[in-house]
Amino acid sequence: MATTNGLPTLKIAFEKAAAQVANRSKKGYVAVFVRDANAQGVHLLSSDALIPSNLGEDNKKHVKLAFEGSDRGAPSLVILVVIATGTDDTTALEGGLKAIEQYSIDYLAGPPDVTDDELTKLVEWTKAQRAVYRTVKLVRPWKTAGSDNMGIIELDESGMKDAAGAVTASAYCARMAGILAGIPMSMSATYAALPELTAVTERTTAEQTEAINNGKLILIHDGLQAKIARAVNSLTTIPANGNQDWSKIKIVEGMDLISYYLRTTIESQYLGRYPNTYDNKQLLVTAITDYFAYLEGAGVLAAGESYCAVDYDRQLRWLQSQGVETAGMTEQQILEYQTGSWVFLKCGGRLVDAMEDFEVLFEAK
Repeated sequence: MATTNGLPTLKIAFEKAAAQVANRSKKGYVAVFVRDANAQGVHLLSSDALIPSNLGEDNKKHVKLAFEGSDRGAPSLVILVVIATGTDDTTALEGGLKAIEQYSIDYLAGPPDVTDDELTKLVEWTKAQRAVYRTVKLVRPWKTAGSDNMGIIELDESGMKDAAGAVTASAYCARMAGILAGIPMSMSATYAALPELTAVTERTTAEQTEAINNGKLILIHDGLQAKIARAVNSLTTIPANGNQDWSKIKIVEGMDLISYYLRTTIESQYLGRYPNTYDNKQLLVTAITDYFAYLEGAGVLAAGESYCAVDYDRQLRWLQSQGVETAGMTEQQILEYQTGSWVFLKCGGRLVDAMEDFEVLFEAK
């Protein structure tokens, strides 16, 4: 029978983790690369007033773009990475990426003049970070083929203009990364306004739909202002265990943050601290269940659909792999059986999407 004392430190930690997920708009960390002969290194900027004074004027303007966000929010921190000038190889970029591995980053944009070789390195680095459950997502210009990855967002725009003239997709990625980092979890970036743009790539409605379905982030202009058409990432091949929602930036953002805080909270507050007994497994299950309940109440997860439990199937397979005779055991006996240092849990829920598609019928009388 489970104890009633619980693990208060773990419970408090999960409450804090849930609050961090629910308050997504207060987090919003974006990393931006520029090349400059001065101020090289990593700079943590909580406002554009902290941009290094000896940075080149064009670079200052570029970094300020990342702070602007949208009318739905702005990033709370810009991690500026200033690397050496020159694009002959990727050494400077790789050094900058290594330097920011210690930071929690939500969205990343390369230099405004990023090269194809650097884009390859950025994609490789992003995938490697995400493989260890870090939340970084790369905003990059679309090239000849899509990345087909939920952690890679590809801006496909060749007709952007502002008051000063043409704007390249590479140079605009920092602006897009800043917008995405500032969007609260209750909202999506779909139709977020871009008031500084006077023109975007001209596309028919059919071409817009095709581009979005091909995993391209595109812009539209409604005659009054430019805005993001549909906030999608580059994922087009949905995994067997996935669903179409994984192609939406909002949904992936929620998945990333929940899995990140779930993992880091367990590692910092549970791993190695308690005996691996069935009672302690159930205490962990209860803490995670409460964590999900908090997120349901905050509108991050759909109410009543979250769950967490000891994973019977994986525990059974593990016991059999260890030579344990399980044929005569009940399900409860299998769940309570000692599993060495291993803890097998299954949990999940459904992230709440934003309102994006409407069908309104007006009946005139």
